[in-house]
Amino acid sequence: MLDTTIKVKTDCFDGPLALLLMLIQKEQMSVKELDLTKITKQYLDYLANMKELNFDIAGDYLYLAATLVLLKSKNCVTEGENSQLQQQLNSSESLNITSHAELVRRLEELQHFQRMGQKLLTLPQQGKDIFTKPKINRKEIVNSILTPMDLEKLTMSMVDFIFRQNRKYTVVRRDRLSIVEKLQFLKSYLQMGQKTNFEELLHKDNSKKVAEKGGEIEQSDDDSHSIDNVVITFISLLELARLKRIQI
Repeated sequence: MLDTTIKVKTDCFDGPLALLLMLIQKEQMSVKELDLTKITKQYLDYLANMKELNFDIAGDYLYLAATLVLLKSKNCVTEGENSQLQQQLNSSESLNITSHAELVRRLEELQHFQRMGQKLLTLPQQGKDIFTKPKINRKEIVNSILTPMDLEKLTMSMVDFIFRQNRKYTVVRRDRLSIVEKLQFLKSYLQMGQKTNFEELLHKDNSKKVAEKGGEIEQSDDDSHSIDNVVITFISLLELARLKRIQI
């Protein structure tokens, strides 16, 4: 029996009615002005040329072919024979399409669904073209955050919060070391014929910076031996040696 469920797909056709509609559109026919003789021949030729027939649906295709031949034969018999044939068609429980009008109705219905399917494909798709914000259950979030707490723990938390709010932080800004400034210091500090060592140069430069700040900051070995100070002092000495201003 021909399956009355209409399956709409975009690739070629799916089912015998879709195949018939495709052939009608290919011949540029109108569904309402369907030429049964021409379209039946086209349908039978197409089935004959199918190289790989799916036997699970072959019965539906052959059933529609028989229906087309039967409807076509109604146009070739006399009025009395046609009436008798129509009575036989109506009494048969195995036939779903018993008239030309019924066939046209089915094809128009399928054509409508195909057009609607093509229109749906042009609309934005959820999760692909458009995205919506997921619904948040605020009650669950509040319950997960506000866990049960006794009065003593709540008081300690408030005291700790107030203590942290009242703490004062002192941000110590770090002086940016410059090779140009280091070169100027070495040129002014080193005298003709003077001998010194690398350790003394690190200490003298750091002492000078402390004095320029009014002696408010106590000098420490960490400042004079910082990686930045050691590297910049060493590079500056190499530059002066390259310029033949000092000898190492």
